[in-house]
Amino acid sequence: MSTTARGIGHPAPRAGVVPLPRLWFGIFGGPAAWAAQTIIDYALISHFCYPDDSPVSRPTFHAVRGTSVLVSAVMLLIVLLALVGAYRSWQMTRHGHENEHHELLEVGEGRARFMALAGVLVSVVFLFAIVMNALPLITRTVCAVGG
Repeated sequence: MSTTARGIGHPAPRAGVVPLPRLWFGIFGGPAAWAAQTIIDYALISHFCYPDDSPVSRPTFHAVRGTSVLVSAVMLLIVLLALVGAYRSWQMTRHGHENEHHELLEVGEGRARFMALAGVLVSVVFLFAIVMNALPLITRTVCAVGG
């Protein structure tokens, strides 16, 4: 016997308003983009600035700065897409329940809204992290020997 047959409504009647993959992308898109940026930039710069036992003053691959900036731009685009998707999801779930706020805790609703808001917050934090990782690529020399 299903819960709707007994007269009890579904605990989250508007659960399908936002697609679940969009909610998960909002939460994990930013951290994944930041991790990819960090790993790729670390591999590029360490390989071309430290090809042997000692560091070099100029990279052995002259487009390493451009490649790193391009990687950062792509990852910035990914985190912005995650942020926009999470924000739109948060807006779509704004009117998720007709009852008072204290009743939402009892019936278990608000899961999509919570995930959307978490996606917004996480995306903003990792947007800042990606920008902070990219700033030294623009303001300093790529292979900074001795500072």
